[in-house]
Amino acid sequence: MDIKTIIVKKRERKELTEEEIRLFVHKYYKGEVTEAQAGAILSYIYKDGMTENEILSLAIAMADIGEKIDFEELKKEVVDVQSTGGIGDKATLILMPVIASLGIPIAKVASKGRGIIRGTIDKLESVPGYHTEISMDLFQNHIKEYGVGVLNRLENINPVENKLYKLRNEIACTDCIPMIAASLMSVKRATGNKKIVFEISYGNGNYIKTKEQARRLAKILKTLGKKLNQQIGCVITNMNEPLGHTIGHNLEMIETIQALKGKMSQDLGETIVALGSAILTLATGNKNRKVQEDQIKEVLRNGKAYEKFLQMIAVGGGDTTYIENPDLFEKAQWVMPVYSSENGYVERIDADLVGSIAVYLGAGRMNRETEIDRSAGIVLNKKIGDVVNSGEIVAYIHTNDESKVTGATQNLQEAFQITKRKIVPNARIMETI
Repeated sequence: MDIKTIIVKKRERKELTEEEIRLFVHKYYKGEVTEAQAGAILSYIYKDGMTENEILSLAIAMADIGEKIDFEELKKEVVDVQSTGGIGDKATLILMPVIASLGIPIAKVASKGRGIIRGTIDKLESVPGYHTEISMDLFQNHIKEYGVGVLNRLENINPVENKLYKLRNEIACTDCIPMIAASLMSVKRATGNKKIVFEISYGNGNYIKTKEQARRLAKILKTLGKKLNQQIGCVITNMNEPLGHTIGHNLEMIETIQALKGKMSQDLGETIVALGSAILTLATGNKNRKVQEDQIKEVLRNGKAYEKFLQMIAVGGGDTTYIENPDLFEKAQWVMPVYSSENGYVERIDADLVGSIAVYLGAGRMNRETEIDRSAGIVLNKKIGDVVNSGEIVAYIHTNDESKVTGATQNLQEAFQITKRKIVPNARIMETI
């Protein structure tokens, strides 16, 4: 059996065996399969899909390469939340201290941002001194002692998934649902989580574009979870506008701090409650949504979630004075308003375009080597459904490059679609599975 035989078999739409998938994964990791050969297999998968057995075999094969995390010694049920990403998505960062403050241990093994999606690690490292490249023992000790731990998932954990993701990105296969499912489950298998809630966002701010695709992914994840002895919950959310009001690392950290003090936009609040309730259901078995919602709101109201966040930053070596006084975060040199040219209601905010503009301003990276500008980004003054008058400020751009001001302003104006008819925003939470 060789790689060309496997390529031909997939081209002919035949199901690959567990042995064939494992051979492909191991040889690709070792460099014995060329990028062209791996790209051919991914292209056929993108075109014709995979069976559930193939997805399962791929997830296991990827997870079996590299280091593993084991929470058995903690003798506690540890939960995790994973988002498929989105523009302005800081929900995970808020949820970690919320859940931990309710006495439920939560472990997060995260990566740096890819493309227009900013990662949890990037946001946390915006706090001076905070570091996530810690030992496995220290990571587990944080969970044991404080109920929350964050680890930067470097190349030593599930390295082949990282390698395959880069290739998928290069050949425009990032929106392949079977590969997304295999990728997500391989990471969770390698990182030892048994109870996981996935936020599956869809819309123009994500590579999952439709509700049908999101439902399909949720169904696959639930099926794989059963086979891998993992409890899976899925919350499907609408990402047709950026989440919250900010896009950019320092800006999102400031919004996170405000949220943990109980001040957040409606869409962000709905997301926190829905995901938090799903986590509490997995952790406790209690399905009373009203009780869960009250618990989440209470720790935000009484400051327990904020205090847990302070503790989380402190044990990570971060300077907590930045949390206590967010004005300390570095500001961009140029903060320029973007005005509406029409009267009416905001009908649409093109999240994909907003994300691309944020990257252009320096707030995102297109590869791991790109330096990010933590003070760059966008603040939205208006959200879908809001009334807007001609000449009113709809957003601000934050940049340290004056030459980018004019182009970014014009493009951001185009991201806002204004209509004369009254708009009722779509619900952020579409379905909980």
